[in-house]
Amino acid sequence: MGPGVTASAGRFFRTVETDVLVVGGGLAALRAAISARQAGARVLVAVKRLFGRSGSSALTTGGYAAALPALNAHDDRHLHYVDTVVGGGYINERALVHALVDDAPARLAELWEFGAPFRKRDGRYHLSSSGDHSQARVLVPENMRGGDMTLPMRDIASALGIEVLENCVITDLLQNEDRVVGAVGIARNRVEGIVIAAGAIVLAAGGAGRMFNITSNPADVCGGGFALALRAGARLRDMEYSQFYPWRLIHPFKSTRVPIQPSTFSIGGRLYNSKGERFMEVYDPVRKDATTRDLSARGIFEQIRAGHSVEGGVVLDVSGIPDDEFRYENSKVVQLLDPKKIDYRAIKLIVAPEAHFFMGGVLIDDSGHCDLHGLYAAGENAGGTHGGNRLNSNAVPETQVFGHRAGVAAARQAPAARAGKPDPGPIAKAAARLQALRSDATSPAPEFAALHEQLKQAMTLGIGIVRTAKGLERAIADAAAIADRLAGLPVQTLGDLTAAIEIEDLCAIGTACALSALARNESRAAHYRDDFPKTDPAWVRTITYDRNGVGARPLVVDPNEQGLIARHEAARKAPAKPAEPEHVK
Repeated sequence: MGPGVTASAGRFFRTVETDVLVVGGGLAALRAAISARQAGARVLVAVKRLFGRSGSSALTTGGYAAALPALNAHDDRHLHYVDTVVGGGYINERALVHALVDDAPARLAELWEFGAPFRKRDGRYHLSSSGDHSQARVLVPENMRGGDMTLPMRDIASALGIEVLENCVITDLLQNEDRVVGAVGIARNRVEGIVIAAGAIVLAAGGAGRMFNITSNPADVCGGGFALALRAGARLRDMEYSQFYPWRLIHPFKSTRVPIQPSTFSIGGRLYNSKGERFMEVYDPVRKDATTRDLSARGIFEQIRAGHSVEGGVVLDVSGIPDDEFRYENSKVVQLLDPKKIDYRAIKLIVAPEAHFFMGGVLIDDSGHCDLHGLYAAGENAGGTHGGNRLNSNAVPETQVFGHRAGVAAARQAPAARAGKPDPGPIAKAAARLQALRSDATSPAPEFAALHEQLKQAMTLGIGIVRTAKGLERAIADAAAIADRLAGLPVQTLGDLTAAIEIEDLCAIGTACALSALARNESRAAHYRDDFPKTDPAWVRTITYDRNGVGARPLVVDPNEQGLIARHEAARKAPAKPAEPEHVK
């Protein structure tokens, strides 16, 4: 791609060339960039905010789930595989699950080599239990913050000579016929456009939690990676599946996000509604409160909907948990309360669900490659691994396993990419939008915030925890109406332009989610239809979505799988006390 490509864009654009472009700045992007660079490619990372310090990865309190028989003799990758498929409602892409459970231990060892610290007790690594895993297999970062992993990885990336464009919003992918050959973006903090020529691109830009009223996702997580793939013509999959984290503490905390850790329920935590009922026994008579996230979120939501809530949520009873265990598993809670001399055991703890994670994403193979030549996806941008529900702490290994695979594959493919002049349309569109700006002010006009609030309200009502055909159709209509109103707003400042791009993306992805949910006429895992409350075996298949609308594809299932799952499930349903945390070297 030569300088002539951007001649019509005038003074606004500069051109950059690289072998592999990685879009995003979290754990999947970091891993893809490092692996591509180690494979010999020139690598450029374009991130909307700060590399390794923004997005959901930097803020996560989640751990790393991996079957490590050397540390836990009772665990193996087969158990991890079965847990993931059963927890995902049997619609996971099996090849991706095999890749996850097979590669997770090796990628964890590399995280240790990068310098990422994980929690120990008495000098030994501590494995936390979780109701959705049959074995204790979750290692938690030392400070229960994603920065424990992203910051050491950022240092490795810097040492490897990986180039970074911070505060860069990628607005479109550039294509030459059926091949992705680059991307166009704008700076968030100055009036400037960037055209990037690349032999291969890895999308690793996170989810779209900001389409909902209450979310764990920070402000920059607006579905950009999904929207880039969709506009370019790639297929998305499983977009009807978004996960709501069930246990956000809304009392005593209001504005600060404080999650209760899933391990809390494996060591004795219980949930009660306003009638004093331990209601989760209805949803999962065996695991009860220590069930999967989809069931717990729906259980809590239905208490709220039925008028059985307590101050907008349900009560968490931790009286049966030893103080040292609660403090260890929920250190953020006590770190915030102890300085104020507030005893968590003496106050009411109330939890409620929050939008958290997208199981759906770009349709990929086990190398991270998607429908379009030269385009890859990893982390939350990729779909299929988790099926209809993600297990606790399976997200971080997903970022490392598929970030590595996509980075290596992209590095190998980039030198063979044929050069070509891209479609000038996306560049011209970005240039026109930049030329129309009257100010480089980075705060958007109030009208954009108002539209975003309208969209969040519409999507929360339409594609939240419980859905109906009527509600989904209303969400589709609302997204279209908001997109129309957005198109009529004057975009005069840099802040206006950034906000407009994010709302456009969220409208497109909200529509994808609603249409996919409308097509699945059953309830399965995190997708619950009030008008189709039963799970239908005929729906063990994948719903896809692209620019032409909804489609479907079959799932390839190992014929030996059912016997393995049946034995595993029989063992799980046997009455047993909650699993105890294990302590390993």
